[in-house]
Amino acid sequence: MFVSLPPETPVKKRLLPLLIAIAVPLAAQSYELGLNISRQAYPSHTELGAFKFEPQDKTVVAGRFGYSFFDLGPALFQVTAVYQPKVDTEIRLNGTNTGTSLGDEYWGVGAMFNFKALVAVGAGVEYRSEKLTGPSASTTYGRPWARVNVGYAFPTPLVKPFIGLEVAAPLTTKSYNDALTSEDILKSFAPKLQVGIYGGIRF
Repeated sequence: MFVSLPPETPVKKRLLPLLIAIAVPLAAQSYELGLNISRQAYPSHTELGAFKFEPQDKTVVAGRFGYSFFDLGPALFQVTAVYQPKVDTEIRLNGTNTGTSLGDEYWGVGAMFNFKALVAVGAGVEYRSEKLTGPSASTTYGRPWARVNVGYAFPTPLVKPFIGLEVAAPLTTKSYNDALTSEDILKSFAPKLQVGIYGGIRF
C-alpha cells in the first residue's frame, strides 16, 4: 500500500532559499565590541606672551562597536561607531591650578582596514563630533581623526578576545590667537593625541 504525500507548497519552496540567503551572509559577518582606555593630551597656549594655559593630560574611556563588511585573506574591512562620555580636565595657568576645567566628549563613525597576522595591524579614519565645554561657553567640533593599532586576537573557537595598542590623532586643528571667539578658543584646546590600550571581543 502506498501513501501519497502532499505536494510541496510554494511557501515551502521559497522558504529554504530564503533561509539560506539570510544565513550565509550572517555566517560571514564579524562583529566587534571593545573598550579603548587612552591617555589624552591637549595643546597649551600662551596669551599676551605671558599667560600659559595648559589643560592636563587625562585618562579617557570610549566604547566602540565594529562591523566587518568583508574578510578576504589577510585583509578585513570594518566600519565602526564609538562614544566617549564627558570627561573634565584641569586647566593650569603658568603651572598653577586655575579652578576651571575643560570638558570633552564625542561620538564618531569610521572605517578601518585590518591586516591579520600573528600580530594584527590596523589603520583607518574616524569622523568625531566633539562637544567641548569651558567655564563660560561650549561648542561642537567636527573633524577627522586617523587611527592606527597593533594587537593580538586569541584563537578561541567562538568568541575571539583581542587586545592591542592604539594611537589616534586629529587630521585638522584650530590655530590659537588672542582674537578668537570663546567657541574657537575651546576648539583650539581640543585634544591633540590619544595613546592607549584597546581590547574587547569579536564574534
